[in-house]
Amino acid sequence: MNTFDFKNYLAAGGVDQQLTEAQIHDEIEKIFEEFLNDPSNKNLVKEEKEQLEESLAGLIAGTILSFPKLLSLLGKLIKKIAKLFGKDTSAEKTAEWIEKKGERLERKYIKFLMKIIKVTGFAKKMWMKDGKVDMIELKETAEIVFAVILTGAALIAGGTAASEIGSALTGQGGNAILGAVEGTLTGIKSAEISQIIGKVGPKLAGA
Repeated sequence: MNTFDFKNYLAAGGVDQQLTEAQIHDEIEKIFEEFLNDPSNKNLVKEEKEQLEESLAGLIAGTILSFPKLLSLLGKLIKKIAKLFGKDTSAEKTAEWIEKKGERLERKYIKFLMKIIKVTGFAKKMWMKDGKVDMIELKETAEIVFAVILTGAALIAGGTAASEIGSALTGQGGNAILGAVEGTLTGIKSAEISQIIGKVGPKLAGA
């Protein structure tokens, strides 16, 4: 029996919502392509290159703040992805959205992020072993960057301050958004993402 309810479909956004998502995805892909096709991103100044080659611990310490181009890129992506979360942006509903669509987003954009990480040399010590690219480590590095983007977007969409996710670090309980990101991206620790967002979140939002 056909249980499709056209009125409910329209009430939930229907064709308009699907078109909106498609348009935002198209804009996100353009942001990636513009960054990858910009020749100046392949010729970073020595100081930036040295900073970016540090491990992910450098990212947690705020190293990313001294790389304006990457910060700007992440800020643009966060703002676009924030538009995908829909009307109800409570932490619970946003977490539910991430659980449902996070894996699809990861499949769609993780390859772009891997390319950008290789082009910039970001966290190179993590994924370059004996002069060769370790694809597993490269993907894990990209997943952490993607987790930062996804968490930042969720916080902006819900109007939540970055400091509010500190509960995952202080032992005062988990955070629905961080938990959803951790569940979607294998190997991601919510406390790790919490540290990064707490330090660079406000800058990313304004990038």
